[in-house]
Amino acid sequence: MKINQILPAMLAICLLFLIVTVSAEETEVIGGDMGIYRVHCNVDGARVYFDGELKGEIEGGILDVPVYTTGTPYRNYTVEKEGYRTYTGPINSVPAKGQIINIYVTLNANPIVEYGQIRVLGNPTLANVTLDAKPAGFVPPSGVLILYNVVPGEHRVGMTKKGYLPNTTYVFIEPNQILKVSITLAPMNYGTISVTSVPEGANVNIDNQYMGVTPIVLQDIQIGSHTVMLQLSGYQDYTTIVDVNGDTPAELNANLVVVPSTGPTKIPLSLSSLFGALAAITVLIGIRRK
Repeated sequence: MKINQILPAMLAICLLFLIVTVSAEETEVIGGDMGIYRVHCNVDGARVYFDGELKGEIEGGILDVPVYTTGTPYRNYTVEKEGYRTYTGPINSVPAKGQIINIYVTLNANPIVEYGQIRVLGNPTLANVTLDAKPAGFVPPSGVLILYNVVPGEHRVGMTKKGYLPNTTYVFIEPNQILKVSITLAPMNYGTISVTSVPEGANVNIDNQYMGVTPIVLQDIQIGSHTVMLQLSGYQDYTTIVDVNGDTPAELNANLVVVPSTGPTKIPLSLSSLFGALAAITVLIGIRRK
């Protein structure tokens, strides 16, 4: 048989062998000490991570991830896409040279959330509103603050404003429910006064009631104006009016004034004056004897 008759037959045999090899489940890759992880997924555009490292996105249902057979083996893979539940699985084998290892992933869509709505009927206006301890806005002049897209379940609605006691309430909202919540803040009736003096140790009286000695911080003082008197032996009484508003502690810092001396005036005598007086007395005594 001539060579030109043998060559076509040999080429046909080689082609048939190649087709059979490629169609096998573990397909071999030609060239290099590399193998392939072939990730199959039902969602195009899903991102594929190996050990947290992004390897690419699914296109046409697959993504090939080439790896060196002598490299550090991967331990796990993750496939994710917005609107679907993230899928994570272990990697238990390393492809040999020219080998393809298939990984099959099915992503399931997240259930549709039927959000609710909370209408906060707040008093006073301009109070700060929080939802689960996160800022949600301020009560407008209308007195109604609407919180949209609230996930069904239990939530904590809080409200605060300076000069008022904070208020928090717990609510449970159903899917697609519009829930009205009324919150009213009570005015803050008490505040504090911080009193110091120079020197320290002065008696503190508020509205003629003894409260302690300086320095002192007085708690639970009713909001409003109060007469504060400081008294310390040897110093003049100190009296002033302090306003307590409940927002910030009131402060009183007093410098006490020494009481001036009120005793008789004493005239100091010098030695010469003393001798002069004694001489005068001696002369008077001598005159009388004569």
